[in-house]
Amino acid sequence: MTKRGSYEVGFAKPPRNTRFQPGRSGNPKGRPKDARNFATAFEEELRVRVPVTENGRRRKLSKRQVIAKQVVNQAVGGDLKALPLLLNETRLHENLPGPGAAEEIFGGPEQQPVIDSIVQRIRAAEAASPVPNAMPPDDPRRDKPESAE
Repeated sequence: MTKRGSYEVGFAKPPRNTRFQPGRSGNPKGRPKDARNFATAFEEELRVRVPVTENGRRRKLSKRQVIAKQVVNQAVGGDLKALPLLLNETRLHENLPGPGAAEEIFGGPEQQPVIDSIVQRIRAAEAASPVPNAMPPDDPRRDKPESAE
């Protein structure tokens, strides 16, 4: 290693004259500073406020609010395509129990013995029950052949 003044050139220590210059990018053809991704462009566009006439009064609402009003009104009007969209969006933002809620409600260690006893009783009842749709031995229809009607 050579010494140039008080700075030693070597691993992870490039010469001073080949380092990035202040204010100059190391990737000049890279992404420009103003570039935004698609989601950001959508967010900005949905935040823009537009004039809307509602009940004879003029007011400004965001495009997001206008879309929400239109979807709700279409769903109320019977549009079968707008209804699932509305219900899916409302479910996402409500605190309704979802598919995994049973584990959260009944999954604690203190409830486990109760759950185990219920499962054992159900299995015992299934084992003791006769085959579904089987005729009891004393049924008079048991020995008669089925007729084609």
